[in-house]
Amino acid sequence: MKIILGTESFIPNISGVAVATEILANNLVNSGNEVHVFCPGDGRDTYKDKTITKYPVLRLKSMVNPFRKGFRITSASKNEIREQVKKINPDLIHLQDVATIGIMLRDVANELGIPVIITNHFSLEFALSYIKFKPLLPISRKILINYLVHFHNKCDVVVTPTETIAKQIRAWGVKTPVVAVSNGIFYDHFSVHVPKADIEKFKEKYHLPENPIVLYTGRIDKDKSIDVVMKAIPEVVKKTNAHFVLAGTGDLMQEMETLAESLGVRKDVTFLGRLDKESPDFVALYKSASVFAIASTIETQSLVTLEAMSAGTPIVAADANALPEIVRPGINGYLFRPGDDKAMAEYIIKILQNPKLAEDLSHGSQQIASHHAMGKAFAAICELYKETIAAHKKLS
Repeated sequence: MKIILGTESFIPNISGVAVATEILANNLVNSGNEVHVFCPGDGRDTYKDKTITKYPVLRLKSMVNPFRKGFRITSASKNEIREQVKKINPDLIHLQDVATIGIMLRDVANELGIPVIITNHFSLEFALSYIKFKPLLPISRKILINYLVHFHNKCDVVVTPTETIAKQIRAWGVKTPVVAVSNGIFYDHFSVHVPKADIEKFKEKYHLPENPIVLYTGRIDKDKSIDVVMKAIPEVVKKTNAHFVLAGTGDLMQEMETLAESLGVRKDVTFLGRLDKESPDFVALYKSASVFAIASTIETQSLVTLEAMSAGTPIVAADANALPEIVRPGINGYLFRPGDDKAMAEYIIKILQNPKLAEDLSHGSQQIASHHAMGKAFAAICELYKETIAAHKKLS
């Protein structure tokens, strides 16, 4: 198959969409397909990215995104994109966003009779979290939903990473078929046994104490509700000897360090920064953790939570969006009411103080994560490609 992947976020951006798109592109190429990635460039010119040799990456001319630091918005014309699509003549276009590139690729595909799949990574709550004037929330929600319904109804199939999000989209009134297919996780990579000596070396390398580690990985941004994790720390360290590790970068790094100071727990937190996913340290990071804590309310699946689960880490997560689909109370962790840092702390303490419970939750995490193994997820998306292409040919 010849596939175009259209995305507003691609490497070197740090985001779930960028990671999921890169993994999908690699898997498609490795299985003998031809892949072309369309994404924003870093300036006023469109160019082919020569640093990526595995498949062609077209970096479209773009401008700075005023809403997301480090991200850009495509400013290429539809005519330019149409010409590029005609040259490639793809069997299918798979969109990862509902923004500028997605709009133009979808419209060009509709004009040229090319089937279109859209994966809905978009979280409504993520977008709404940046609206500071709260009276605008109801009308903003309505406008966004109407836009998403209109966009999705011009595609052949809508894919979501979880059934939770699929139900939400159907409830909005989307008429296009909506199918839940996990983004997939490299389960074997994270579930591998790491010797205790290697964990000790990892901790020594990053100056981490021997104490039990409570871990969060991902963006340190407003929409991830990192402040809830921070506010849980004083209660946890009062009753346990836990040490918190936040691995990632974002706009709130300085603010969270200041919050740790004001809470009197700065010595109990390590801000590790970003670790390379290809590094052995990345797996050791998860393996070093006794609990994975995530307070985000915007997750459409949460790859970092699945990574932690694959490593056998018990989870304490917000009871919001798609997280309850992978975190099952008493099986692999616990869910707390969004924003309730006290409940979050109680569950973390409960796990840390009960070794047998922690062991059972660890097994539960790996069992649930195994159902999201990359091989299964990729096979499902390839089958959907074939079905969509065949159905489109019958209609044309």
